[in-house]
Amino acid sequence: MPTSDRSNTASNAAGKVAKVVILSLFALVLVVVSVSFAVHHMRLGFEKEFQRILISRIKTDAGNASLAISGDEIAQDPNNAALRYSAVLPYMLLDSNDDDYTTQAFGLYSYNNGSLSMMTGNDSNLLVATKIPVSDWLTAEKEPYELEDKYVYHYMVPITDSEDKVVGLLELSAQNKEIGEMGNKLESMILSTVIAAVLVAMALFAVQYIVPPIISLVSNKNTEAKL
Repeated sequence: MPTSDRSNTASNAAGKVAKVVILSLFALVLVVVSVSFAVHHMRLGFEKEFQRILISRIKTDAGNASLAISGDEIAQDPNNAALRYSAVLPYMLLDSNDDDYTTQAFGLYSYNNGSLSMMTGNDSNLLVATKIPVSDWLTAEKEPYELEDKYVYHYMVPITDSEDKVVGLLELSAQNKEIGEMGNKLESMILSTVIAAVLVAMALFAVQYIVPPIISLVSNKNTEAKL
């Protein structure tokens, strides 16, 4: 085989390989971006729906529990009220399911002279009622007060006595950070799997363009050697 023919064959093979590499890289970027967008979008949708359900449950639980709390009892004997509600509230407010990816906490406070005093609670790190201004939650309407972060939600219900005077506050807080951590791991695993699959496909796709020219060149050299 003439030298010029071998050069043309090698040049054609190199050109094909270059095209394969460029197209493969483009496909890799396109697939990764598409999958990343789709997975991230679905993840955000799931987290928002999970948060919506969690908030609805907290509002329901806190609303029901506040109806069972006597404001008169808190005002008359805070110590006795603390003993009573510390035995009751955990069963009314905390979800016993360990697989719901949330951490819940409750706090019952007595209110007097512009300050809150915790009567009973289970997680001071998650509770924030004593750290925010009283004027934020104590309004003329006496409506529940909400604080919402990305993975944390606080719901506070003023407790009134028979004279409609605010004498206490019930706080129910929940954190679902574990959902975000699980989403990060799942998203990373899916992207890693997609990238690995695309790389394998690229390699197999490139082989069909690389191997035949090499075999052809080797065969031609063997033929020339025999001649």
